[in-house]
Amino acid sequence: MHSLQPFKEKCAENARPLTEICLVEAYPGDNSTSYIVQVKAPWIDNVSCYDAIDFLFDILWETTSVETRKNIFFIKVLGSADQVHCISDTVTENNPTAKHYSGS
Repeated sequence: MHSLQPFKEKCAENARPLTEICLVEAYPGDNSTSYIVQVKAPWIDNVSCYDAIDFLFDILWETTSVETRKNIFFIKVLGSADQVHCISDTVTENNPTAKHYSGS
């Protein structure tokens, strides 16, 4: 999680603070695999899924190392009511433009 602190700080610097951020095992019980970055923020309720993923993905890319990004499977975005707002495509070095999404 320490490696995601700059991500959290940069989001706040851009007036889009995260109220929660956590890493969830993509395949529970197998910590040798990738993780899901799950974020929650009040501003997410007021933007489209694409805009939320676009912003978060750009900041993630800017503030994390290649090694960290290799361990992130996708970004899961929660609105203020803890409901899934959207989910990004797979985040990998081989897919640096993965800003596609599913959600509202």
